Amino acid sequence: MPCRPASALPAELTSFVGRRRELTDVRRSLGGGRLLTLTGMGGVGKTRLALHAAAGLGRAFPDGVRLVELGGATPFS
Repeated sequence: MPCRPASALPAELTSFVGRRRELTDVRRSLGGGRLLTLTGMGGVGKTRLALHAAAGLGRAFPDGVRLVELGGATPFS
């Protein structure tokens, strides 16, 4: 049996409360593709939502799920 790669996601240190509709939308959107961009103002919980959705969808992606932080990236760096 092939070894399943471990997910490279940070641990959730607090409980995830609410946002059921948004979580459903994220899961539904990822059913049709492997990449999804969440947009919105800073501090509204985009990263938290993405991490929670990714943790719950790990079985759907045989190669695992990863978090790629791009916040500090600059062009051509």
